[in-house]
Amino acid sequence: MSVLMQIVKRPQLAYYFGQKAIRHPGLRSWCARKMTQWVAGRTQTSGNSSQAADKAALQALRDDGIAFLPELNLDAATLAEVHDYFKGKPVLDLYSGKQLAGIENLAANYNKVAYSTVDTLSCQPLLALANHPTLLATVAQYLGAKPSMASLQTWWTFGEHSVQGQKHYDDVYHRDVDDLRFVKLFIYLTDTTVSTGAHSFIKGSHRSNQLIRRGPITDTQAQESFAGSDFVTVTGDAGTVFLEDTWGVHRPLPATTGRRLIFSVLYGLTPWVPQSPARPLLPMPETLDAYVNRSHFFNSPGSCST
Repeated sequence: MSVLMQIVKRPQLAYYFGQKAIRHPGLRSWCARKMTQWVAGRTQTSGNSSQAADKAALQALRDDGIAFLPELNLDAATLAEVHDYFKGKPVLDLYSGKQLAGIENLAANYNKVAYSTVDTLSCQPLLALANHPTLLATVAQYLGAKPSMASLQTWWTFGEHSVQGQKHYDDVYHRDVDDLRFVKLFIYLTDTTVSTGAHSFIKGSHRSNQLIRRGPITDTQAQESFAGSDFVTVTGDAGTVFLEDTWGVHRPLPATTGRRLIFSVLYGLTPWVPQSPARPLLPMPETLDAYVNRSHFFNSPGSCST
């Protein structure tokens, strides 16, 4: 669907595509400050939440662009609950959007498949972690305003289905441009190694004005622009939790074997991204912050994409 048609169907996406086009560092920084001030004033918070942020994670995010939160790592019992929940659930091919019966006996031409947003929202352990008070406080202080949860995704990468030399658009280094300020939560739901698609991030690149043009970034460009010591490969056990400012340069390493399941949440100044639902999908649980979750749950003030 063309950009114009997306905006016609969902006028709020004009913001998303507009900010995406702003690449001049000074102008983008100015717009980010103004938007942050507007959101903070509207939500009556400057991001200095009364709830305790993880100070070490917050400082790591500011300095490096990536931070680990070991105190929030999922334990074996919770991981088993998550895997049991998703067992037998249908999946979508991430690239064609085709709905498939499930991951059992998945054809070899499918490399990345995702669970539906509704199924992800209904997975209580993941939803609870995405709304953990310490996590939300850390994100709020990093953004400078109360966050909006823009998207939640749970997807498999099948290294065993990889084709040598084949790369999708998100398999090469790139910068995400999801909002003027945003941060992503990642949780490995399976043990993740270099060969199963570990995440790669360049520390400090979220503060750099190099390679900010649109389009993919080659390995050579990345290596010529940043110190080798800044390249981080995130391997880890199932349950590993980390936050990342994905305006920084990143990519998954090519998966050549095994299967990786990962969960991610995008927190931004707004919930207006193409991958968010056009309208809220489920009733708002009483335990959740209605503002943070308004894009996905209804029966809250302004739930229809305010």
